[in-house]
Amino acid sequence: MLQWEFAFQQIWQYLVVLVRTAAILSTLPLLGGRSVPNRIKIGFATAIALVVTPVVTFSLPPNWLDPGNLLVALSTEIFIGLVLGLATRLLMTAVELAGSVMGFQVGFAMAGVLDPVTQVQTPVFGQLLMMLATLVYFTVDGHHLVLLALGSSFQMIPPFGSHLSAPLLTSVTDAFQQSFETGLKLAFPVMAATFLIHVSMGLLGRFIPQMNVLMTSFPITIAVGLLVLGLGLPFVTFVFQGSILGLESILWNLLQELGHG
Repeated sequence: MLQWEFAFQQIWQYLVVLVRTAAILSTLPLLGGRSVPNRIKIGFATAIALVVTPVVTFSLPPNWLDPGNLLVALSTEIFIGLVLGLATRLLMTAVELAGSVMGFQVGFAMAGVLDPVTQVQTPVFGQLLMMLATLVYFTVDGHHLVLLALGSSFQMIPPFGSHLSAPLLTSVTDAFQQSFETGLKLAFPVMAATFLIHVSMGLLGRFIPQMNVLMTSFPITIAVGLLVLGLGLPFVTFVFQGSILGLESILWNLLQELGHG
């Protein structure tokens, strides 16, 4: 009887780990996109949960089989996974913002392509930066930070042990603000170059009224934008890599505030 109870509890511990793992993976870059089949997502989450379950140690409370408590616990696991995954997803959101700003400044706002990950129209610059950001993300082992946060979350936030608090809202707001700032930093070189082009063309239009400034500025703006983007790719990589390395402190703060409330 004791063996059956132990096995039954182990199965439920695995299911709790699986729910939190699946919630995190559903928001991760590339793996959480619509281009990845659901069977691969489910299989990947199942495999990670099988590896993580023997490593983490937590105990279920005595009344964990109560339907109300069980529903609350599983909902909490989903919430924890979504919060941790959202912190990672905001990195790619910053890149998407930078690409949108660059495309608008250069004149590619009307030339959008379908992003296979998000299934939305994105500028050409945004698609290019997203591919570069995805490569950098996996190159610097950004996915390892998420797996480490997943394993640590069960030590800091056991099932039935998460709390909502005012500092959590502040941390989430700071993460959104940092994502916006990172996007503007990535787009700054192209923004500055195109701003100078627009000012120069405006002055030429005042000095030479016969000049068609609108038609003349398009090829110049596009050429300068592409040139600045090409020369600034090392800068983009450096800024984005710094954001990935700073992800560890963000995830740690979120875990502390979810666990202590």
